[in-house]
Amino acid sequence: MVFSGEEERVETSKEGLQDVRDSQNGPLVPQIASPAALADAVLVELARAVDHDLSTPDLAPATERAYAHDWGDFAAFCARHGLAALPAAPQTLALYLKSLETARSRAPSAFRRQPPAERIYIGPIGLALPTLRRRVAAIAVRHTAAGHETPTDHPLVRRMLRRYARTRGTAARKKEPLTIERLPAIVAAMSDDLPALRDRALILVGYAGAFRRSELVALDVADLRFTKNGLYIWIAGAKNDPRRAGRELYAPRLPAERAELCAVAALERWLEVVGPDGPIFRTFDLRSRLTANRLDPSDVARVLRRRAAAAGVVGDFAGHSLRRGFITNAAKKKIPIESIKRVTGQRSSGIVLDYVAAATLDDDPPLLDIVEAMRR
Repeated sequence: MVFSGEEERVETSKEGLQDVRDSQNGPLVPQIASPAALADAVLVELARAVDHDLSTPDLAPATERAYAHDWGDFAAFCARHGLAALPAAPQTLALYLKSLETARSRAPSAFRRQPPAERIYIGPIGLALPTLRRRVAAIAVRHTAAGHETPTDHPLVRRMLRRYARTRGTAARKKEPLTIERLPAIVAAMSDDLPALRDRALILVGYAGAFRRSELVALDVADLRFTKNGLYIWIAGAKNDPRRAGRELYAPRLPAERAELCAVAALERWLEVVGPDGPIFRTFDLRSRLTANRLDPSDVARVLRRRAAAAGVVGDFAGHSLRRGFITNAAKKKIPIESIKRVTGQRSSGIVLDYVAAATLDDDPPLLDIVEAMRR
């Protein structure tokens, strides 16, 4: 919806202001309608400011990027087959979902190392259910923003999704946790060059704060407050904090005998390189020179895998492995759920309990007690 201050798009009316109907992508806003209203420079500037606000994404940046990719894929499918993407018919969306169900994964890990034109994709057939649901959500958001009825609510599409869930299953494939027992080997294998200083701080801070990868790379120097005993970190916006209320996290300094795992000390060393402001975790250029550019969330997984491989630490790690590793260690130590949530920032105890259940699955198996009772 355009909240127009442009004269050629304004309709003359007896009223200085008139209400426009509430669209599906925004609240009621006044529309400048008369030449008299246009003469009010303040009103025109306010109109332009509202236009800017309405055009600003209200989703997390990572979600915006994912939705843009998903919509592009759907629009390309429609273009290839001569179908309308916006608005799309429920039948069109059903055809698209079927194509996703039968196509092989095109992720980088899913093809043999060959030139792009000769790549043979060997990934699993069909998208994972969470990815498929995200595609549907992206299509729904685009239709809603354009003021169209979304085809994703049609019974045909809902039935397709239910069938897909039954055939594919709803279990999420979870990456391996990087627990604290493995960290010393990874840290010890690093040198003292600049990339190693950055990666050491990235991994230790990521573990100590049980950070999501997006939270970790979003940190700025201004978000830190060092004390004698530790470090306070301000997290301005998190996945479960869309209104950016923010929260503060505390990471303690570790005793001297565990100095190699101290996130506070590692970060202090890295900040001597970074300086007093700007992003904390930055990229290097092709000549290994530090840039002012912030790391991308996907870089966390690449750093973690590369450093683990260099240390001979084997595991299916991803950017979430640091967060999962902290919760796993905390669960093994029987640390209370509320204490874990204070670090992770999770609001739901149910989510933390899922992590705890996975981490303590092999603790005191009942079968051993049953067998032991037979021996008495």
